[in-house]
Amino acid sequence: MSNDNKDLVLNCLKLYGAGDLDAVAPLLRDDYADHGLPFRTTTKAEWIAEARKLPLAELRVDIRCLVAEGDHVTMFSRRSLPDGALDIAVADIFRIQDGLIAERWEIVEQIPPNAPNPVETL
Repeated sequence: MSNDNKDLVLNCLKLYGAGDLDAVAPLLRDDYADHGLPFRTTTKAEWIAEARKLPLAELRVDIRCLVAEGDHVTMFSRRSLPDGALDIAVADIFRIQDGLIAERWEIVEQIPPNAPNPVETL
């Protein structure tokens, strides 16, 4: 089950990164809740509307660690935009229910310019 949950999250992130929100939608529960920035949404429809406002095609998500246990998947990644407007380290926790992503939380840390790479050693 844990590997299935990891595969679900990885597939979702791949489609999200490609900007294919129509393909992401079936992977989320209708009552999907996102507690992270910039979303803070309580339904799949709200989340999709917010995600459509983002520059997804430009966003780079560099996954450094992905761990699944039971109905939770935890991911540590670095996310950035090519113009340097965004460079963050992110810890995400996804909760899976009935084979769909039900909820997500995140912790974000801004990476200062010229800082050593905080995710290099993972």
